[in-house]
Amino acid sequence: MSNTRIRLRATLVDQYERLRAGLASRLGSRDLASEALHEMWIKLAEGADLAPVADPPSYLFRGALNAARDLEAARRRVLGHVEIQAILGLADDAPGPDRAVEARSELAALQRALKTLKPRQREIFLAAIYEEVDHETLAARYGVSVRMIQMELRSAILHCARRTARKNLFARGALRVSRK
Repeated sequence: MSNTRIRLRATLVDQYERLRAGLASRLGSRDLASEALHEMWIKLAEGADLAPVADPPSYLFRGALNAARDLEAARRRVLGHVEIQAILGLADDAPGPDRAVEARSELAALQRALKTLKPRQREIFLAAIYEEVDHETLAARYGVSVRMIQMELRSAILHCARRTARKNLFARGALRVSRK
């Protein structure tokens, strides 16, 4: 450690209370003043040689003021207690246990309704809704017209909606039937 750094550290120890009082008055916080002086102590322990300082107490005071500004800037970049509490208080979009039970119940009702469909209607329904097979492919698979597939699908959807007591069982427009 250079002689200048040793001299500055010795001045910091000797003048600590006076420096902290002056900084606290200027910064409005005794704790911040103490932290800033601690930062100066650390900075004086590292680095290259310093040129001689004419007024060590003034040098330390200005350096501690700069350290205090840096500390305050760092604190502004970090979330405070209020911000953290606000984030933790955000609503969770994941379904809760009550919604999971309700969904299982609805699924069970739909499965019971599907069992009561005619076999071909059930196959068309599952292929169109779950496998997303287009109507033309289903028409070719069953050797019927696209309109017949759409009518079977419409009938299956209405049947499931009645059995599950749901008005909008599937997306809007799913019940439209082509004129082809």
